[in-house]
Amino acid sequence: MSGSHLARKVIRLRSIRSRRFLHNYDHPPTPTIPYLSHLSPNSDPTRTFPLYQPPPPREYIPLTKETLAQLPSDESLNRQLKNRLTQKAIEGLPDLTEEDLKDFYADLVKTGVQDGMDGRLGIEGPEQQLKLPLDRREREDVLNTLEERLLGFGGSSQSAIEGGLVKVDGELRNAPKHYKIFAALAQLGSPEDSGPSGTSKSPAGVQRAVDIPLGLVSRREWNVLFEEFVQRGDARGAEALVDVMTLHGVPIDESKIDRIIQLHAAAGRVDEVGRLTAEMVNSGLAISDSHKDLFILSLLRHTPSHPQNAISQLTSAEQAGQPYPQSSYQVVLQHLTQPSRIFQPNSHTRALAWDLFANMRLSAHPTPTRELYTTMIRTCGDSAQPEPERARDLWIEMTENEKIQPTREEYSAIIRALGSTKKDYLEAFDLLRQMLAKHHDAIYTPFASEEEGLPKFSQYVPILETFTGLLEGTKRAGDLNRARWILTETVKLARTGKMLNSSEWKDGIDADLLSGVFMTYASWKPLVRRGAVKVKEDVNMKEEHAIEQDENNGSDVEAGQPLEKNTQQEEEWLDVNVMEELVESSRPRSEAIEDPSSSRPDLPLTPQSSADALREATALFRRILDDIASPSSPDVYLPFKDVKLGAKLINSYISVHMVHSPSLAATKNAYDEAWKAVSEFTKGSVKPNGWSYLQILEKCNHGTRGGMVDSDRSVASEWGKAVWEEYLVWSDKAQREIDSIPEQSMRERRRWLVGLGDRQIERTWKSSIRLFAMYDTPSRSLSILDKFHALYPPEDIIKTYRPLPETNLKIKLITPNSTPEANVPPYLLFDDIKILHEKLIKADDVRGIGKLMFLTKRYEGMLYKRRKWRLRGIGQVRERNRGKFAERERRRLEKGGVRGIAGGVNIDEVD
Repeated sequence: MSGSHLARKVIRLRSIRSRRFLHNYDHPPTPTIPYLSHLSPNSDPTRTFPLYQPPPPREYIPLTKETLAQLPSDESLNRQLKNRLTQKAIEGLPDLTEEDLKDFYADLVKTGVQDGMDGRLGIEGPEQQLKLPLDRREREDVLNTLEERLLGFGGSSQSAIEGGLVKVDGELRNAPKHYKIFAALAQLGSPEDSGPSGTSKSPAGVQRAVDIPLGLVSRREWNVLFEEFVQRGDARGAEALVDVMTLHGVPIDESKIDRIIQLHAAAGRVDEVGRLTAEMVNSGLAISDSHKDLFILSLLRHTPSHPQNAISQLTSAEQAGQPYPQSSYQVVLQHLTQPSRIFQPNSHTRALAWDLFANMRLSAHPTPTRELYTTMIRTCGDSAQPEPERARDLWIEMTENEKIQPTREEYSAIIRALGSTKKDYLEAFDLLRQMLAKHHDAIYTPFASEEEGLPKFSQYVPILETFTGLLEGTKRAGDLNRARWILTETVKLARTGKMLNSSEWKDGIDADLLSGVFMTYASWKPLVRRGAVKVKEDVNMKEEHAIEQDENNGSDVEAGQPLEKNTQQEEEWLDVNVMEELVESSRPRSEAIEDPSSSRPDLPLTPQSSADALREATALFRRILDDIASPSSPDVYLPFKDVKLGAKLINSYISVHMVHSPSLAATKNAYDEAWKAVSEFTKGSVKPNGWSYLQILEKCNHGTRGGMVDSDRSVASEWGKAVWEEYLVWSDKAQREIDSIPEQSMRERRRWLVGLGDRQIERTWKSSIRLFAMYDTPSRSLSILDKFHALYPPEDIIKTYRPLPETNLKIKLITPNSTPEANVPPYLLFDDIKILHEKLIKADDVRGIGKLMFLTKRYEGMLYKRRKWRLRGIGQVRERNRGKFAERERRRLEKGGVRGIAGGVNIDEVD
C-alpha cells in the first residue's frame, strides 16, 4: 500500500521536471546585444558611452542693468501665468453668446447670499432691494405733510373730509407735532359706539367726525409716526399708536411689538415686559430667545445694583429643565463686567460673573458661544484687576479646542487683555500681525492684472477698540515708537474709512485713543538726559566744549544712539516736528519739512529728550484744536474733526507736561493755556474734574522728574494751595449733584468718572496734607486731617461692609482670599502722612502727634476688623438665607397663579 503511493509520487515528480525542461523554466534567458539600427552609417564606431551627445555649455550672461532690464517683470509673468491658466480652464467649454452671458449673470445675481460671519450683505436680486432708514430731516418732512393733511396750518376747526380739518381740544394745540397727529388719528379711528376711544390707551377728549376714507395715511407715514415715538423713548405712546393702527385696519407687524418691549426693558419696567409677553402668548405668537433676553434685561435695569434677581431667574430655569439661551447669560455677564451709563463693575461683580459663567457650562450650555468667549476675555483686561493668563487660556480653548475662527471683536478683546500688563503687551502686537495677515488674505485678489486703486476692508480690519487696547500696553511700558506708529495707522484707516463710508471707521479717531497716545508720552523715559543736549545759542561759541561734554556724557546715552551735533543744520533738525508728516500733511497750509536723509542719514527720527516729547505732544494737541475749529470741507480731510473734547483728554495732555516740563512754572503755564483754549472752544462746558486736581496736587508734592528743586518750591506752595481751595468748592458742588441721582449704581459710576471715587478722594486729601505740611504750618495740615476724619470716619469702613454676593449657583469660584475688597471708604494710614508726623516732632507738638497717631490707628484697626470679617465669612449665612427666602416666595406665588417676577410672565413656561 505504501509502495504504490511512493511510486505515484515519483512519477508525478518526474513529469513536472520534464515539463520545466521543455519550457525552459529552470534556465534564465540568454541576454542578447541589441542591434543599433538607429545610428547613422557615418557615426563614429569608436565613440564611447554615453550614447547621447551632451548639450553645449550655455553662454554666461553677466547681471548688469541692461540684462536685468530685459528680464520680464513680475506683472508680465503673472499675466502670462493667468493667460495660461485661463486657456487651460476654458478648454473644451462651449462658446457662450452675449445673451447667454446676460442670463448667466442674472441667475448669479438672484442667487446671491449673505455672509454669515460678519453679517455683510452679498449680491441681492432686484426683488430684494434694501430700504435705508430715513434720517431726521426726511422724517420731519413726512410729519409736516401728515399734519397739513389732518390738522392744517394753524389748527383750524373744520372737517377733514368736507374740505376742512380735524378738530382737537385746546390743550392739545401746544402738544408736540407727533402727538397732535396721533390725537387726530385716534379721533378718526374711534368707533361710534365706544365713546372717545376704542382702547384704554387712546387719548380722551376727541370727537368722532366722519368715517375714514381709504388711503388717508400710507404705510410709510404710519412707520414714520411710530418711529418718532420710539426715538423719543415713549413706549406707552407707541403702544397706543399700535392700537390706533388696529382701529384703522392697518395690519400690525410683530417687529413693532418687539420694539415696544425693547423700550420697556431698557427702562427696567418688568411688569410691562411681562404683560406684553403674556399678551403675545395669548394671541398665539411664539416667544423667541430675544424676548427672554429682554425679560432678563428688564430685571437688570430695574435693580442694577442687585443682579441676583436676574441670576435667580436663570438658575430657576435650569432647575426646571428649560434653561435660558446663552444670549440671556450674555446679557447678565456683560452687565456684571462692562461699565455702562448706569453701573460701575467692581471686583465682587466680576467674581460673580465668573461663577455664573462656570455654572452655565456645568448646568446648561457646556460650549460657550463666540459672544460669551469675547465677553469673558474682555473681562480679563480690566485695569484694576488684569488677568492675562486666564484670557490666554480662554483664547486657546476657543480657537484650538472649539475651532472658532476669531474676528475683529475677538482679536480686540484678547489684545485689550494682553495689553493690561507691561510684560504681555508685545504678545498683543503679535496677535495684531496675525490679524493683519488674515486681512490681507481676505482682500487678496489672485492673478490681478493691475491694482484697482481703492483699498478694501474685510472683517479683520482693526478698529478703534483694537488700537486702544494696544495703547494700554504702550502707556504702561512707555513704548513711544509703537504709540506713534499706532497714531499714524489710525489716521490712515480713518481717512480710508471715510472715503469708503465704512461703518468701522466712519466716526474717525476718538478721544480715548488720543488719551492713550498722550499717556504714552508721559510714561516714556527720555534716552538723553537734559544736560547732554546742547543749547542752540552756544553752538558757534562753545562747539569744542560741547563735543567734550558729549563724550563725557556718553554713558548717559543708550547704545546705538550717538549724539553728534556739530553743525547748525543738525541742531535745527531737533526743532523740526518729526510728527509733522502726520499732523500737518493733510492740511493745505502745511509746510514741507526737509528730508533728514539728505543732511544726516543717522539722525534719529524719534524723540530723544523730554523737549522732543513736549514738542510733539504740543503740536498734536494744537492740531486737534485746529481740526475741531476748522469748518468741514469735502476737499480737505481733517483727522481730528470729530474728536469730543473732555476732561480725560485734557488731563492726558497735561500729564505730558507734568512729567517732561523743565520746571513747575512751565507746567503751570501749560495747564492754564490748555484749559483756557478748551474753555474757548467748548464755551465753558468742559472744566477740570477730580482727576485734574489730583495730578496737580501730587505734582506739587514731588516736583519734576529729578525731584523738588529750590526754584519750584514757591510755585508749588502757591499753586497747590490755590488748587486745593478750588477742589473743595468743586467737590462740594459735584457731590450734591451726584447725591441727587436716585439709583445707587448710577451714583457710583458718575462718582468714578468725575474723579470722586474712594481711592481718588484718598489720594487727593493725602496730597493736600503733605503739601501743607511742607509749605505751611503743621497746624493747618492737622486741621485738614481733622476735616477728613469728620467727612470719612473710620466707622464707615465697618458700616459699608457687605458679604460676597450669594446666589444659588452650584459652582463657587469666589473665595475671600482671591477676591479683592470692594467699596472701601477713603482712609489714611501712618505712612501716607508720615511727613506731617515729622513736622509735628520738629514743632514739639505733643498733642498733635497724639491725635495723628490716634486717628491713623483707628483707620488701621477698622481695616483689620473688616478683613477679619471677610475671611470669616461674616454675613454669608444671612445672604444665603435671604436667597432661599426669595426662592420660596417665588415658588409660592407661582402656585397661587402669579407667574414671573412682579406680576410678569414666566418665560420658562410659554416657550
